[in-house]
Parts: sequence; structure tokens; C-alpha cells
Amino acid sequence: VKCLLNGPEVLLCSLVRMQLRVAQTGDSTILNAGLQLKQDVMRELIPLFFRPQQHNSPARVHNGPGAVRRLYAISPPTVVAACLEAWRSTANDQPSVRLGSILHIINIARLLPSPTEAVGSLLSGKDVEFSLAMAFVMADHDYLQLKVWLLEKFKGANIGQVAIALMTWIRINYQSASPRADAVKQGGAGGPLVSLENVVTSLQLLRDLDQSVSSQTIPVESRMPGDSTRTLGQGVSALTEAVIQTFPNLRSHFVSQSPTPTGLAQTTSSGSNSGNPASRSASPAAGASEDVEEMATQYFQNIYTSKQSIAEIVEMLKRFKTSGNSKENEIFACMVHNLFDEYRFFSKYPEKELRITGILFGALIQEQLVSSITLGIALRYVLEALRKPPAPLGTTTSSGKMFKFGMFALEQFKGRLHEWPQYCSHIVQIPHLKDHYGHLVSEIEQEMAKSAKGNAAAATNSRSTTASPTPPQPGSADRSRASTPTSIESPKPRVAEFGPNLGRAVTDLAESYDENDIAAPPDAILDRVQFMINNMAPSNVEQKAQELREMLDTRYFLWLGQFLVVKRISTQANFHSLYLSFLDYLGDYGKGLVEAILKSAYHNIGKLLRSPKITTSSSERSYLKNLGIWLGQITLARNRPILQIMLDCKELLLQGYETGKLIAVAPFLAKTLEGAKNSYVFRPPNPWLMGILGVFRSVYNVEGLKMNIKFEVEVLCKNLGIKLEDIPLRDSVLARRVAPTKERNPDFNIKSASTGSVATHVKPSTPVRVNSSPDAISSSASVSSAPAPTSERKEPTSSASSVASQDGGGSSGTVIPNLAAYVTVNPSLPQLLQSQGSGALSSLSIAALKRCVPIAVDKAIREIIQPVVERSVTIACITTKEIVAKDFAMESDEMKMRKAGQLMVANLAGSLALVTCREPLRSSVSQHLRRLLTENITSGKLNDQEQNVIEQCVQICATDNLELGCMLIEKAATEKAVKDVDEALVGPMSARRNHREQTGKPFYDLSIFNTGQRYPTALPGDLQPKPGGLRQEHFQLYESFQRMSRQGLVPMGSGSGSGPLPASGRSVAMGSEQGEGKEGLAETLTQLASKLDGAVTALLSAAGARAPEVKLSMLPADHQIRQLLALVKQVMPNAGPTGNLARPLTTPEQDTVLGFSQGIFKRLYELSLAEPLRLEALVALLESINSFCPKLGKDMGTWATYAPTNTEPQRRLHRTVLLLLVRSRLLSVPEFDNFLAARTDNGRSHIWVEFSLLFIRTAFMERISTPADFPKLIDLMTRIAEGKSQATAQVVQAYRKPILRMLEETGSRPPSAEQAVGSSLDSQLPSSPARGGQPSAFSFEESSSLSLASLNALMQAGSKVADAVEERMHSDPSNARHQVAALLDGWIRLQTQNGMTDKVLVQYLQVLQQIGVGKVEEHTERFLRLSTLVVIDAVLKSGTTTGADGSKNLNHSFVDMYSRLLVILFRHMNSGGSTELVGAQRLGVLNKILGTIVRSMMWHFQKKASGTAWDQRPWFRLLMNLIMDINKPDPAFENIRLGILSVFGAALHVCQPLTMPGFAFAWLELVSHRHFLPNLMLFPEEKGWHIAHQLLIDHLLFLEPYLARIELTPPIKKLYEGTLRVVLMLLHDFPSFLCGYHVSFCNVIPGNCVQLRNIILSATPKGMNPPDPFTPNLKIDLLSDIARSPTILSNAIGPIESIRAHLDNYLKDGQRSNFLNGLIPFLYKEGTRELQTGKVNSLVLYVGANAIARLHSAQFSLSRTPEMEVFQRLMELDDKERYTCLNAIANQLRFPSSHTHYFSCVMLYLFSESKSVVVKEQVTRVLLERLIVNRPHPWGLLITFIELIKNQRYGFWTYPFTRCATEIEKVFESVARSCMQPTPQRTQLVGGSDDQQ
Repeated sequence: VKCLLNGPEVLLCSLVRMQLRVAQTGDSTILNAGLQLKQDVMRELIPLFFRPQQHNSPARVHNGPGAVRRLYAISPPTVVAACLEAWRSTANDQPSVRLGSILHIINIARLLPSPTEAVGSLLSGKDVEFSLAMAFVMADHDYLQLKVWLLEKFKGANIGQVAIALMTWIRINYQSASPRADAVKQGGAGGPLVSLENVVTSLQLLRDLDQSVSSQTIPVESRMPGDSTRTLGQGVSALTEAVIQTFPNLRSHFVSQSPTPTGLAQTTSSGSNSGNPASRSASPAAGASEDVEEMATQYFQNIYTSKQSIAEIVEMLKRFKTSGNSKENEIFACMVHNLFDEYRFFSKYPEKELRITGILFGALIQEQLVSSITLGIALRYVLEALRKPPAPLGTTTSSGKMFKFGMFALEQFKGRLHEWPQYCSHIVQIPHLKDHYGHLVSEIEQEMAKSAKGNAAAATNSRSTTASPTPPQPGSADRSRASTPTSIESPKPRVAEFGPNLGRAVTDLAESYDENDIAAPPDAILDRVQFMINNMAPSNVEQKAQELREMLDTRYFLWLGQFLVVKRISTQANFHSLYLSFLDYLGDYGKGLVEAILKSAYHNIGKLLRSPKITTSSSERSYLKNLGIWLGQITLARNRPILQIMLDCKELLLQGYETGKLIAVAPFLAKTLEGAKNSYVFRPPNPWLMGILGVFRSVYNVEGLKMNIKFEVEVLCKNLGIKLEDIPLRDSVLARRVAPTKERNPDFNIKSASTGSVATHVKPSTPVRVNSSPDAISSSASVSSAPAPTSERKEPTSSASSVASQDGGGSSGTVIPNLAAYVTVNPSLPQLLQSQGSGALSSLSIAALKRCVPIAVDKAIREIIQPVVERSVTIACITTKEIVAKDFAMESDEMKMRKAGQLMVANLAGSLALVTCREPLRSSVSQHLRRLLTENITSGKLNDQEQNVIEQCVQICATDNLELGCMLIEKAATEKAVKDVDEALVGPMSARRNHREQTGKPFYDLSIFNTGQRYPTALPGDLQPKPGGLRQEHFQLYESFQRMSRQGLVPMGSGSGSGPLPASGRSVAMGSEQGEGKEGLAETLTQLASKLDGAVTALLSAAGARAPEVKLSMLPADHQIRQLLALVKQVMPNAGPTGNLARPLTTPEQDTVLGFSQGIFKRLYELSLAEPLRLEALVALLESINSFCPKLGKDMGTWATYAPTNTEPQRRLHRTVLLLLVRSRLLSVPEFDNFLAARTDNGRSHIWVEFSLLFIRTAFMERISTPADFPKLIDLMTRIAEGKSQATAQVVQAYRKPILRMLEETGSRPPSAEQAVGSSLDSQLPSSPARGGQPSAFSFEESSSLSLASLNALMQAGSKVADAVEERMHSDPSNARHQVAALLDGWIRLQTQNGMTDKVLVQYLQVLQQIGVGKVEEHTERFLRLSTLVVIDAVLKSGTTTGADGSKNLNHSFVDMYSRLLVILFRHMNSGGSTELVGAQRLGVLNKILGTIVRSMMWHFQKKASGTAWDQRPWFRLLMNLIMDINKPDPAFENIRLGILSVFGAALHVCQPLTMPGFAFAWLELVSHRHFLPNLMLFPEEKGWHIAHQLLIDHLLFLEPYLARIELTPPIKKLYEGTLRVVLMLLHDFPSFLCGYHVSFCNVIPGNCVQLRNIILSATPKGMNPPDPFTPNLKIDLLSDIARSPTILSNAIGPIESIRAHLDNYLKDGQRSNFLNGLIPFLYKEGTRELQTGKVNSLVLYVGANAIARLHSAQFSLSRTPEMEVFQRLMELDDKERYTCLNAIANQLRFPSSHTHYFSCVMLYLFSESKSVVVKEQVTRVLLERLIVNRPHPWGLLITFIELIKNQRYGFWTYPFTRCATEIEKVFESVARSCMQPTPQRTQLVGGSDDQQ
């Protein structure tokens, strides 16, 4: 009792928590113990918390809200139940008491952590009376829309019960109802439970109910005594009459009501937007048709749901108003009429809709969309609204809403008020505007004064020709504008201006806020306040707040706010949180200070934004950024809006973009918006925030935008927790703005290109004959990746001295010995110099350049080497000495200390020198070379063009030799640093040596532990010096300095490039930024090619003898070569932010790129076939460039015709290059086919016949292309083989057999004329195998797991079905289609006009039966077929083109209505009988419907496939509707649920993708639909699994040939992504399904789809929880699950059924050795020498299962069994076949089971016992390639690989294949690190030390 009186909160929560814990035990005895006492206590507690608390109550609740929130966190249902109990306890109380109880419960729900969820739970409870009472009260207080809520209730299955309950509730309470305004004023003090508005709304909805609902009988218990009504409709009518008699003024609400024809089904359900023109059933505008009215309503709906902005709608209305299209004019008139007609309802609009409507209303006036009489009406409406008194603060009234509407509208057209002075005079006379909105009145008065002055001046100037002016009225003003159409047709271009419409912070407030007028406190108080703020800290902020309360009067808040903003907030962003806490502690006293600070912040933001220095002064931008942080924290973070009237953030961003102020505006707004991350209101997806972010993203994508602005956007998105790509673009908004000038714009990196490029003088379109002559070579590409020959580059050292005589005495020979031998001079420079003809530059020859360049490089190096080396060495030595002294404080070995110091200082000094010298060296070389070249010109003064050429030469030479100079400076710095550090360490080393010689004890340097030093005592324990010296793993850090690669060094000398390589492409990307023009592009591409060549050389050198085996496809995605190729997307000038094509290349850029590409193409013919990787890398480089320069592909064919083919080696190389170019799509195959056919000269050219034959045979066998790509060559080869060409007898005799063999292998024959036409049409289809895209039938045959007969049968099934349908069509009566169309037309009219009642439905079905539908099989099939085709054709014809690509939007309403007809036929087209009989008949009808639809679709597909593209969308919509409608839960179909799923599965199986490729995407969507696939999987006893399995196999069989290709087309990539999503869903929800069918799935998944196979094999049966495979010392043989056999649902025996008996005999006795010899041929595919994956998988699984049974029955050794002999025999196959067998074994390494255990042992046994290193390497490959992909990884796979690399007996790291290349070694070590726990033995386990990683 004491607890009840003093601590009811604790008692309530304790009781509920105790009851919950007891309930979890499940013990009914404990649960019922003390039940009566608990109930009594709860009965006392509930009123204390859930009913309004009485002041005379003996128990007082001190923290009711906190207790309820805590109780809700413990048990939400308890809170809901308590609310219901509190309500029920007031059943006998007065209505005012019940209302107070409801209001108290609503307030409780609003205080809970999830108020929306809590209110939803209360409103959806089982107590309908409580739900209605709560909804009525919430509607009276604007907490919800009653109409929308009731409509949602009426959508449920129990609509009749809800309607009866609603009628009963109104009948009980209507007599005490009163108007809503009175009810809200009364609140909880005796007010009624319902308002008259809610009564009217409810009765109107009840009267609109469908007839089927209104005819329901009212239960007896729901009738009032003496009530004679029996049906719901009668009850509603009687109740309506009773209400009207009680409240006669309500009669008009029911007399004028006109129910919609379709009843409740067509009532709008627009949610919260019910109070707007889009959701109100307003009368249409005069003359407006229904479709016009519907479109107008839709546009309004788009505004209120934020699908379209108001600006977009206004622009659209402008277009509609002036359009010549009558329909658009009607829509405009209808929208304006509806908006005006809605004026009378504005007072009932919610806040959001009212604001939108007001802004739209004002925008119509501002943008002159209304004129004459309409304009006068609009202005009158606004004036009337403004005259309504505003609502008191914190309340909502009708007049207050109208006043808000007027203010919203007026704000939009303030700029036009000067046109109507008389109107302004009416506004300024409104009393409450003068009292509360003085600034607005003064602003209007200023406009009136300006207008008066303007009118007076105009009158004076035009007195002679014009009558005395009268103030223009709205009508006349608009008419005067209409008389000058030029003002509309030819508007003046808008000039970018910063400031207008940005809000008062930038305009009005900045002018009206005078800092000098702010009253400051007396000096004594001022000093005390400043002192207090200076000493404020987090620990005393509360105390300081109290001091401020006592010392400062509130009238000085303006001064304090200004002081804080200017002196603290704008400069101390780190203390913003302190100042916010300070304001919080001030409480109510500080509210005025918050407003003062906010006002001052706006004022100073405006000052900074208007400052002329804001784009140049970093300090001003810093202040603005800090103010942005503060503004976001004090507004958005506290759920307070930044009003558009104060600061329009979106407009500010757009004007900043226009005027070049983004550099200041973007950081300011980004920091402001960051405050939204802690807001409940403004966090994403808040529409206001997303609108600004959309503009941010559009600005982000603008080309050339500075990186720091982009960085601000990225940081903002990261802080808000939203991805940049997920933000909707607002490009349309940006497109309407003035495009900024990017030249000299601080927001952009664009610079004017002052210099030309060498490539300007190159003609890349000229054919280049490779290796033809020196002249041709020198006139080819200006920039080539191939370096100059050594003979041209090296000069004797005396050449430097010869330049001294020509240097004017200003130069001398090079001081650096033999420097000229290493200097590079680009051989294309003479071409550039000679392009000026006989001008002054003719005297500059290549010899002169070779004399001048070494001198310039030498002088530049000597000029900067001393300061660079001194600075670098000093910093490096000091750093090294300090760190080494700390690390080696306990180390006695002075030599170890010296070595560490030398390694570290050499690396640090070299790196510092390299970074420091690069740009100064470039500048110095350019300066000296420019002077030397100018002095060497003997004739006259240079003109501008010649100086430009000289500048180009200087820049090229400086760039080419920059790395040479950097290398020499780095070397000098390194050598000096090593010497200096030795001197610096002399003392410590001597101390160690002397200590060791004198004492013989370990040395300890305790000087580093001096008191007062922070380090090393503050370091973590692992980094502190320890006795015993530096550990080996720490010393490896110093050794790693020796192996660190240099960044940015370009290989010099030979083309192969032997210099160090970059770790990333950063230097290349930097190069592209530094070189802004064509020269920069040429330089960047040259560097990229050079680095790529060097990377290839390094990899081939590491591969050694196996270099010819290395291919580009073997390299991982993160390999340096692939990264360099990917850098093309960054360096190309027309690449977008995401690497896509952003714009075409300019002519100079294109010439540069083509010139560079010519050099690369020429280089291809200088390489050797012994290095295929180098060839592939260069072709891949060209392929990447081609995506940004399409002209390259066109010119490539011309260049290829000039390739050298004189000798056999040249032809072999040419053939290889052509194959690579065709594979990369760099050659036009049809043009190349024509070229080869012409070169063969109809068979007369022996060389070209052989060349062409070898080329196409290789292309076909390697699947680079198909026979369909080379029709002319195939035709020619066929004629040569048949002797019908002009080839000589020797040619025919030599090549007839090879040609026939090639034709037989490829299955190619020359197509006939008809086939050629068909193929040309088929190539246009998405589903047809287009060139370079999907595989042809040949590829299917080679890559598919199906046999050739099965494959052909599936691929020809569509045409056979189409033929059968065609035959049936011929037998149709002539008027059949017309008759079916008439029946469908009648059905559609029933759906859209009369509604659908049972009577109408029966009549329609009778009509169908009269024509034989449902009775005669033939008639039923004809009706379904023709009706389906009629509907599909109607949908396709309804499409409207919407995109530039010709895409269409379809109107699917016909399909939706037709699908409803089919569902009705399925339900009702039966002859009755028992439940089983009716179910069987329904399944038969469904089978007919789906069968007819599928056959019609296949006919439609085949018919359209021969002409135009086939559209799958209407068919998809039809089948999807059927799946959704028929598979919904329905008790009537429960007994045939499996039958329904089976029929759908059979239909989908028939139209599988192999049969209908064009339906593949829709097919996958249907199979994975939530109403189909989950129903299959969840069917009891797994009876639906086999259907799902068959459909997934169908899908994978279709994908298999495509996935087998290395490169996928975009459609196949999308389809594969969808497949992964479906499989991942199955893995998550139904893993046992994947476990059971893993064998059949693996049979049809290509070997290269590692991740998809891993997902399936990672499935673990539900209930099993495998141990962590990384657990140390895990013993898998002791696991309980390891002895259990997994469930196999696949037919694993089927593929080997024919040899099963022989296999069993062999496994039984093991004596028939000849069986193993005959086993291998059986595993081959029929007619091939390739293993069939399905047979191998079945064999491995079957043999393994037998072995497990054998090992369980007796003790046998793993190696001495017939099963192991089978596996060892499989290991004797060749590499490809052995790989297939090892994959079959790895497929069984899954979850813990006997299979996983056995096959893991088999895999390890094969590795350890095999004598062939190749087998060991292949075992490793199979395991590794499954681990290097992304997760998930099968448990058994991880267990096996961990055992392999950890167990010393396997000696894994001793084999050479783990270290054959650096990249391979890194992959092994990376996987090993991820597969093993960090242990001290890690070095031994991964086969290397840490520094190698």
C-alpha cells in the first residue's frame, strides 16, 4: 500500500516485468499464483496513469510520462490493453468525462517513443467503439483525416461489421454533438465526444456504400429497442433522417450529395491530401470532358504528393495556356476553375496542403497566368483571406487558416503589387496586418510610393500624347500586357544576379538591422558578461547560465546575440556545442536570446554572402561556414525550420551556381544541412531536404567543378547517411538557370588553353604502313608509347661542349658526367618545328635539340639540387635519429641500429626530395631550354605562332626528362642522408660498443625516459622499448623501407621500361589535371602507356619461362595492369564523373587521341607472339580509348589494311592482332568480311585463302565470332570446297579438306536469300543473338549442358506451337474476332460504368455460355485466344512515346479488366457438385486459360519476331495479375492450392526462356513473385519444391551459355543480377531447398560462375549451426553432425544409370581393372571429347557415398579402397578434364556432414599423395578461386583450405606455384591471412615475413 501511494511508477513497471518473466517459464502454477492480488493492484494502478489524474487522489504520480514510456519499452501490448481498460471503465460516465479520458489516452500515445505505431495500434484494436471514439476526437483536433481513416477501414474484409458499428456509435452519440469549433474550444471540459462535421462525414460515407454492403442484415443485438430496420441501408437512411430532424441546418449536406456511380470502390484514397482539389469530388469546369477533369486532378495530386514541384506545375501551366493544343487549353482552364472553386474549402485544409495551395495561388498571379476578370477574382480572394483574423498562438481556427492562405499567396506576388496601388491601399488598411506584420505593411507602402513616382513621371513625359493616367487595376494591367505579345514571345534573356528572392536574411533584414542602434549594457555589466563568456567551460556552463540570469536584463539580448555571433560563434566552431548547452540551461529566460542570436546570425550570413571578397577571402568563407554549422544546429537539429521567407536555401544554391559563388555557398549550405542528421523532422527523406540535395547532386555532376566543392557534397551525404547516387537528380531545375561562365570562375577548374599540341600537326586519318620506311614512321603519330631508338638518343659527351660556342657565351658543357647519354629527345619534335615551313624555326634541327636539352637539364638540376637536398636531408635525419633512439633504446647491437637508421633515412630523404623538386625542376628546365632554343634561332624575331611552337617543344622536352632529373636529385639526397645519419648516430653507437666491451652486459639507454617527456611512456605497450632489444617483427618495419616502391617514376630508356612502377595511377591522374589542353592529354596518355608497358615487363620477367602462358584474363581486378587500363576513364577529357561518356571530343582532342592510338597500333606490329600479354594489354588500352573516341573504331579498319603481311611471321602476327581487335569490337566485322573476301580474289590468292581460313577457324573455335558474322567468307570457302570458285586446282586440292572440316566443326553453311533476310531482321530483336552480344545456336550447343536433340527441341518449340495456333486461326469463323471484341467491350463498360453486382455478373456469364464458352472445348479455346490477342493489341496500340529513345508508356487498364474476367471464369465456370468435383473443374478451367494464354503469347512472339521488336510488358502484366489474384489466400481454393501452383508452374515451364528468350526478364519476375515462389516453398511437406526446382533449372539452362562467356552483355548482366537476388533470397529463407538440390544446380552452372555456385553450396539446413571454421584446434571429426549424411533431393543417379551395375561390381570387388579404362569414354558428351559435368558430378557423389558406407561398416584405410582408385584415375586426365573432376569433388565441401568430411579428406589426400606438381597446383586453384571471390564461402571449403595451408605435412608453401609471380604470392598470402588467426607462427604458416605483405 505504501508503494502504491508513494511510488506507483515503480510498482506498475515491476508488476508487468515480473508477469512477463513468469510467462516465459511456461509454468501455469507460477503464472496463476497471486492472480487475484495482481488484478486488484493493476485495477488500482491503471486509472492513475491512463485516466486524467484527480487532485484529491491519495496516490500521486510524480513521473507519469516517464513511467508510461518505460512500460511501453517493456511491453507495448500492456500499454494498449491499459488504454482500452481505462476507456471501458468510463462506460457509465458523462460524455465530458469520457472525452477527457480519450484526450488523456491520445496525449499518452503522443509521448511514447513510436507515437505513430502506438496510435495505429490503438486505432486498429478489436474494440471498435474505442477506435471510433478515438478517431472522432483526433479528427476534431486535426490529428487525422476521418474520411481517409474510415475509407481504409471500409477496404477490409469485414466492411459490414465496421459500417454497423459506425452507425451504432453515431446513433448513440449524435444528440449530444455540436460544431467542431465549439468542441475544440471546450476541449476536455464537458465537450461532446463527436462533432457535427464528423457525423456528416460518416453518414455521407455510409450512404455511399456499395449495394452489396448496404443490403446486409443488421444483427438483432445491434438494433435499438423498437427499431424496425433490418438492413444496413435502411438503418443509415433512418439515422440520417433522425440527424436532420435534430439538426435541420444539416439537410443541405445530404440533399446536395450525389453518390458516385461505382460507390465506394471509386471513392478516392489520397491519404492526407483529402483536403485539396486532387481529392475532392468537385464539379468539373464548364465544358471539361472527363479525361480533362481526370488529368487536372492528377496534376493537383502530383503537387500534394511532391511528385512535381510547384515551379514545374507553373511552367507546365504557362505552356498549356499558350499552347495551340485545345486539350491542353482545356486542362489549364479546368485546373484554374477547380482551384478557384475550392476556395470555400480552404479553411478545412491541413497545414501542408494549405501552404502548397497558397503558394500555387500566388504563383498564378505572379506569373500572369490569370487575367482580366479571373485576375480580379483571384486578388479579391486573397484580400478576403487577409482580412480574416489570424489564429492565436498555438491554436488552429478556420479564420486563422484563411489568413495563412492569404499570407502564403501574397508572398508570391509581392513583386507585382506596385501595379495595383488601389489594391495595396486596401491591404495596408487591414488592422491585424499593421499590428503584427508591420514590416510587410511598410514594404507595401514603399512599393506604393515607388509606383506613384513612376506614374507621375510617366504622366509628365507623355502628357502630349496620353490622357491623365489612372492607377492601373488588375484587369487593365493584364490587358495592356496582352496587347504586346512580343513581351511573351521574345522575353529578354535573364541575367544572373545574386540576391533577389533569397529571403530577408540577404535582402530586407540586412538593410533593416542596424548594429549601431543595438542597446549595449553598462560597461560594468558588459565587462562581467564578456568575462563570464570567456571563462565558460563544459564543467561550469550551468553555473554561468545562472550568473547571466542574475546580471543581464532581457532588453540587452540583441547586444549579447550580436556579440556571441560575431566574436564567438563565427570564429569558434569547436565551441558550438558549449554555447548550445548554455542556451538550454537558460530555459525560458533565454528564449529571447535564442531569437536574438538567430536574427544576428541571419544578418551576418547576409553580410558575408553579399561581400565582394567572399570568393577570394578564405577567412570570410570560414566565418560563413561556421555560421552555417551554427544555423543548422540551432534550427534543423532542433526540428525548427529555416523559413523560406528568411533564407531560401535552394534558391541560394542555384544563384551561387549562376554567379560563381558556389565556393562559398556550397560549404555554407552543406554545413547547415548537416544539422538535419539529428532531426526527427528534417532527416532524409524529408522533401525539403531532398529537394536541396537533388540540386546539390546536379551541381556535383557539372563538368569541371572544383574538387573541394564536390568534397563538401560527398561529406554532407556521408553525414546524412545517404548515398549520392540515391538522391534524385534535379537537372531540370538546373537547366532553367543561367549557365555560368567557367572561364576564370572560382568554382571551376577550366582554364583557357594557351598552347597548342604536337598532335595539331598530325593527320591521324592518313593510312600508316607500319615499318614501311623511316619517313613514314617519323610522320606517324606524334605521341607514341614506343621510345626513340637508342642510336638516335645517345650522343657522345663532347656534344655538350659544341653547344658552348653556339650558346652566346652564356652556357657551358654539362657538369654532370655523360648526362647527354641519358637525356630523351622526342623524335616527333622536328616534325613540329618543320611544320612552320621556311620560317625562323627551320634552323632548329634534331641535332640542335640534342645539344640544348642536356645543357638545360644540367643547369636546372644544379640550380635546385642544393636547397632541395639540404632541406630533405635535415628533416629526414632529425626524424630518423629520434625514432631510432626510441626504438633501439634497449638494443645492444650498434650495427643493427646503424642499418635501421640508414634504411629509414634513405627512404625518407629520397621521398622528400622527390616531392619537393618536381615542379621547381620542371619550371627551371623549361626556362633554360626556352632561352637556349631562342638564342639558337639565327633569323629575325619570332611571331606568335612560332613562339607557340617553341613553347610546345619546351614543355614536351621538360616533361620527357623530368623523371631523369628527379632521379638524380633523389639519389644525391639519399647518399648525403646516409652519411649524415651515420654522423648523427656516432655517439649512441659508441656508447653501445664501449658498454659491451667494458661490462659485457646488455645496454639500456634510460635517457629517453626522462621525466617531463610524454613519449615513450605514453605509447601502447607493444610499441614501448623492452629489454632484450628490438624484436624481429619490429625490425622488419625498417627493412620494408628498402622495398617501398617509388610513386610516379616513368621508365626511361627502352620501351619495355625497367624502372620502378607506380603503386597506383595517382600520378597519371595528376598528370591529366596538370595538363589542361591537348598537350596535357598527349603527355598523360604517353605516361599511361609507358607505365602499362613497364608493368607488363615486370610481370613477364617474374613469370620467367612461363611468360607465354600469362594472359590478361588471368589477372585479378586489383592488379596494376588492370588498374592502369581503368585509368583511361579518368584521364580522357570527355569522361564523366562515373566514367561514362559525358560529351564528344573536340576536334583537337580527337586528333590527339587518334595520333596516340596510331602509335599504339604501330607498336602492336613491333612485338613478338611470345608475349601475348603485351599484345592483349595494348589492345585493351585501345578498347578503353575507343569507348570515348568512337572514330577510333572507324579508323582502325583502315589502319589494319596497311599492316605488313609480306612474310609468314608477319601474317601470323597480323592474324593474332586482328583476332584481338575483333574480340574487342575495334573492327567492324561486316567491313572486315568484305575486305578479306576481296583480298582472296574469289579464291585466286593462295596466301589470302590460307590467311582467311585460319583466321575464321580460330575465331569460331575461340568463340570470338560466329559464322553468321562472316557470310561472304563462308560462302567463298564453300564454293572453293565445291569447286565453284575461280581458285586454281592446287588451291582447291590444298584447302578442300581443311575447309570441309572447318564447316563441319562449326556447323556453318552459307545462308540462302530467305535466310539472309530473316537473319538481318532477327538481329534487330533483343532476344536474337546479335553480333558481339548473345551466343548463337552454335554457342548454345557448345556451352549448354543439354544434349543437342533436347536443345533443338526446346528452341524449336515456339515455332511449332505458333504453327499449331496459326492452323486454328484459319478455322475460326470470319466474324469470330468481331464477336469477341463486342463481348469484351461490354465487359469493359460494366467495369467502368455500371459497377459489378452479382446480378450483372450472372447475366454476363450467361451470355458467354450461350456462345459455348465453358461448354464446348473449341469455343472456349477460341474465346480465350481471341480475347487475349484483342486485349494485347489494344494495350500495344495505347502506347505513347515518352523518351528520346522511342520508349513507350503502355496503358494496362484493358489487361487489368480482362484479368478480372479470367479470374471470375476460374471461380464460376463450373457445373457444381461436391467440393472435390468443383475443385477439379476449376483446375481444368485454369489449365485452359493459362494454356491458351501461353500458346497465344508464343504465336505472338514468333509472329512479331520476324518483323519488329516484341514487347513483353502486356503479357507480363496479364500473367502477373492472374498469379496475384488466384494465389491470394482464399478458403474456397485451399483444397486445390497445390493444383493451382502446379498449373502455373507447368505454364511457366512451357514458356521458359530457352523457348521464348524475349520473355526472359518477365519470366524470372513471375517465377520469383511473392505470390508464387514463397507459396511453393512454404507448401506443407515440401510438395512444391520440385516445381520451384524445375523452374530454376529452366532459368539456369538458359543463362548457362551466356555465363560461360568471359564478357557479358548489359542485358545478361541485369538478368544475372536478378538471378543472384533470387538465389540469395532462397539462401536466407529456404536454405534446405538449396541443400537438397545442390547437385542439379551445380550441373547447370558454368565453371566460371564461382560466386553463384558458392552461394548454393553455402546453404546450411535450418537448425544446424556449424562452428566457426577459424576456431583454433577445431576437431571436425568430433562434431555431432559430421557423421550424418546430407539429404539429396536431386536425381544424382540418373546421369550414370546406364553404368551403375558395372560400377557397383567394380566398387564391390575392385578386380575389374578394365572398367576404369572404359569409364572415361562414358563421361564424355556424345560425339565429343569433352567431359559432361553432370555425369562427373553424379559419379563423384555416388562413389563417395559408397566409400562412406564402406568406411562406416569396417575399418579401412582411405587409400586402399576402389573408390580412391576411381578418383586417382580421374586425376590422370588432361588439365581441363582434371579441373572438371576436382570441381565435382569441391562441390561436396559444404556444411558439416559425412560427405563434407570424406571429400575434404579426398581433396587433401590427392594433394599430398600425387606425384605431379600440376595436380597439386590444380587442387590449389580449385580451392583458391572459390575463396578469392566475395562471401559467402562454404564451410567445408574453408575447413579444407585452412587444413591445407596450416598442416606442415602437406608442405604447401614449399611448392613453386605459390611463388611463381609476385601477384600470385600476394593472392596466396592475402587468402591465408583471411583464413588464419594471427599467431606468433604466422611467418612460417604463410611462407613469408610480414614485410613482404
